[in-house]
Amino acid sequence: MNSNFFEDLELIKKDQSQIDAYNSQRNTVVIAGPGSGKTRVLTLKAASLAQGSIKKPCGLACISYSRETVREIKKRLKEYGYKPTSKDYIGTVHSFTLLHVIQPFAHLYPQYGVKYPVRIIKKEDAVKIYTSVLTELNVTPEQLKPMEINRQRSLSVVGNSQVTFDSTDLIENAASLYERRLLETDYLDFISIINISAQIIHEQEFVRVALRSRFPWLLVDEYQDLGKALHEMVLELVFSADIKLFAVGDMNQSIYGFNGGYPDFLMELISRDDIYPVQLANNYRSNQHIIAASLETLEPSTPLAYFAKRRLEENADFTFVTCNHQMDQQYDVVANKVIPLLTQNNTSLNEIGIITWSNTDVRSIAIALRKNNIPFYISKWDFEKSAIVTWLQDCANWCINPEKQSFDYLFKFWENLLINHDNSRKYMDAIDLKVDFLKTLKKSKAKETVLEWLTLMINNLALADVLEHSDMYPDEINNLKVLLAEATTYNLKGMQLERFAHLGIPNNEVTITTRHSAKGLEFEVVILLGMEEGHFPYYLDVKNPILLAEAQRLCYVCVSRAKKSCILIRSENFTVDTRWGPRTFPYGPSRFWVALNAKFGNENNHFTHKNYPYKNIP
Repeated sequence: MNSNFFEDLELIKKDQSQIDAYNSQRNTVVIAGPGSGKTRVLTLKAASLAQGSIKKPCGLACISYSRETVREIKKRLKEYGYKPTSKDYIGTVHSFTLLHVIQPFAHLYPQYGVKYPVRIIKKEDAVKIYTSVLTELNVTPEQLKPMEINRQRSLSVVGNSQVTFDSTDLIENAASLYERRLLETDYLDFISIINISAQIIHEQEFVRVALRSRFPWLLVDEYQDLGKALHEMVLELVFSADIKLFAVGDMNQSIYGFNGGYPDFLMELISRDDIYPVQLANNYRSNQHIIAASLETLEPSTPLAYFAKRRLEENADFTFVTCNHQMDQQYDVVANKVIPLLTQNNTSLNEIGIITWSNTDVRSIAIALRKNNIPFYISKWDFEKSAIVTWLQDCANWCINPEKQSFDYLFKFWENLLINHDNSRKYMDAIDLKVDFLKTLKKSKAKETVLEWLTLMINNLALADVLEHSDMYPDEINNLKVLLAEATTYNLKGMQLERFAHLGIPNNEVTITTRHSAKGLEFEVVILLGMEEGHFPYYLDVKNPILLAEAQRLCYVCVSRAKKSCILIRSENFTVDTRWGPRTFPYGPSRFWVALNAKFGNENNHFTHKNYPYKNIP
């Protein structure tokens, strides 16, 4: 370990809860609210275990929900001077179950119906299965959505958990029928990979013992996002196979119920007598008013208490802006008045986050910002940040600064890609293959824009040929086309290579994000759009306690992104197309607007889109 590790270790010693979690050798669950320093604690724990308690030939297992979180963990481990070994696994839960359960063990148990080689179903084939289910059940897409089927599939895993959720006969029958149709093909999808893995671990002691011999510790980040199948795996591996657990999560940031991720699983875990719970109650991001405001959105539930450790003398700024009609006026007031006033008051663009509902809204606000020459960064793109795209980002990072990225890692990924896809280049001598790959990388350095660089890399590596008919990445060629379109026409057009290499980091730019993609981000000022009742929360969610509670947690996540200021914007009227033609309907303020206004509103912080004080700027 290097000085960075020991400096951060000294830092967490100043927070008793952080150091208690770090020092724990028991099965530990860390309840970590926004700004609590949980990633630092998790990474220090991972590095310490890997260099201490975990002895060869065993390795470290550290899993999370998203690739972005995994990249951050790997980045921090590298900063601490730890280089993962071939025995370690640091990655997503999907890859863990595929690499360490399905591929090595499923062939031993034909009753699970896994066919080899393992192939991932294409989106278009998944749609065909969904359509056949609708036809057999004689229902329409409006009556039965793919999300409802997949959520039920995710929740259908049988194991030791006592958590249950109500469903309907239609959804249960559709999920069961979809599973049967999928097993009749030669393919799996990511839900079935995790579900079958959970079933194998639950039923097969040999697999549990084998995993215990490989991974004596299991570290899990963002536990609240990972759903029932992972929860069942944890219960088996920890309490049947005796693997030690260090998990981090926050029930209040559970916002992926549409994927089967609910806070109930984390709550069940920490309720066990053989789990040591640690709450990180200190917030190092926001002032106390922002903390109080975010907790206000969770009422009438009784959330855990959190305390500001910085900005102790600072009060939060809340602003409430009412527009007359449609979202367009919200985009306009943000681009023409709100952001110019913020920058006039010395708020940097990097510290401004715009949070809205959908990708369509993201694109619309991006157009408004572009018209006003305001640079922006989009945190969620139309292309998927797949393993291939992430690898290309790492290649771009090497081209910019070879000291920041391991060439050996880049080449190993490329070599394995060729091997796994039975590409003829896998028969080349390893040295020759490495030299060719290095030449391509060096040649690409001369390309300055994202489009030029991507075009050279994809063409020179013949990446499309490698990925054609891919079982591992069946939709990746289309995904790369979307990425190229982004670089040709849309928000990566004309951008320097550094923008692609650091997609997760704004560079003197306003960040635009959807509500669900806002988690993990932080800003001095957060601008919340679409704060109308019926839009947030969505009108269909209001009568469903589970969906309404998730909307509350989503608002909690959004507000808690702010360090100091929160600007809420809504419109009073919306025109929508109906069967009788366009109709205009009034919309009242969101219940979240009402709650925050009652606590923080006053006569000086309410404006309309017309009188917002841009005119006072000299």
